[in-house]
Amino acid sequence: MPLSIFLNATLRRYIPDYDPYRGLSLEAAPGTPILNIIIQIGIPESEVTLIVVDGRRREPDYPLTGSERLGLFPPIGGG
Repeated sequence: MPLSIFLNATLRRYIPDYDPYRGLSLEAAPGTPILNIIIQIGIPESEVTLIVVDGRRREPDYPLTGSERLGLFPPIGGG
């Protein structure tokens, strides 16, 4: 089962024709760090400030099994 990647807010601009309802599907070898996935899909690592894997916050060096649901979030501002 492939990795499911969901981009939020301004991160969506990096993927042409990104569908927020379907996300992206990507094959990832077990043990691949999240940072490698971020780089592979073309998002600058400095643009990702929150990473959620299967509902739990994770760090960029977290090793994936390859079948998770990965959510990537940019810095969030407000006023």
